[in-house]
Amino acid sequence: MRKILFSLIATSAIFYSVNAQTKISFEASEGFTSGNLNSQNGWDAATSSFKVSNNRATDGVNSLYIQDDGSEEWTNAYATIPSYSKTEVSADVYLDGFDSDYAVGLYNTAGDIVADFWLTYQSWNVVVYDPAQETYVETDLEWDSTTWYNFKTVIDKVNNTLVYYVNGDVIYSTTLGATDFSLLDVSIENYGSDFNVDNIQVKDTTLSTSEVSKKDIFRVYPNPTVDVVNFDVAGKINSVEVYDAAGKLVKTAKDGAKSLNVSELNKGNYVVKVKTENASYTKKVIKK
Repeated sequence: MRKILFSLIATSAIFYSVNAQTKISFEASEGFTSGNLNSQNGWDAATSSFKVSNNRATDGVNSLYIQDDGSEEWTNAYATIPSYSKTEVSADVYLDGFDSDYAVGLYNTAGDIVADFWLTYQSWNVVVYDPAQETYVETDLEWDSTTWYNFKTVIDKVNNTLVYYVNGDVIYSTTLGATDFSLLDVSIENYGSDFNVDNIQVKDTTLSTSEVSKKDIFRVYPNPTVDVVNFDVAGKINSVEVYDAAGKLVKTAKDGAKSLNVSELNKGNYVVKVKTENASYTKKVIKK
């Protein structure tokens, strides 16, 4: 499990914030200047490899450029962000190559993980942290280099849920663990490739809690299972697909199925894809 050791806590991050919405695009209008990120607007950066740069951006002309330093070790930069009853945190991420590991996550002041996107050279799939299992899980969404992605987490303290999105689509949902996050962390394991982060947004979406939480939550149970898996999701289920570890389709169901019998499948790990009228969801299932 990754754990970030913070050298000190950023105490006064000064970001553009209106109506409980924080935006960080590393622009001059926000008080950022080109060069070393450390100490700019409350950011704490481990090395000078974390730079404000105009080499590429999705919002304005600048972004945070994290350059591989050849150390073959994890380095990070972090800043304090607000936390609400329901918080939406998103960022645009550009990946230069497959050589390094990249991560964008939320932590508490002790350095414990609350939510984390992790893209590792050991797998081409997006990996996220599941606090319910206290471990990282691999989703079935593959990532590519030289591509911008939008990563988003929605942390709902009232309903005790954590939902991960990539480019607006739900890729994983789970039960929330620790809720006292206050640090946004950007990390790289330096093995030869770089990345950029831009258009960081933190929003208070508390007023829409009941509507969004019902739409976004997807639960598969029991997991692990021996024979039957059940699906808890809002809306009519249009189709269910089950894939084995090799990516082969081994089971399907349609017409509103809220459960599926998998007793004939061999023991092992499977990926369940459920499509509703409004969204699609994936979850790993263990067959005993």
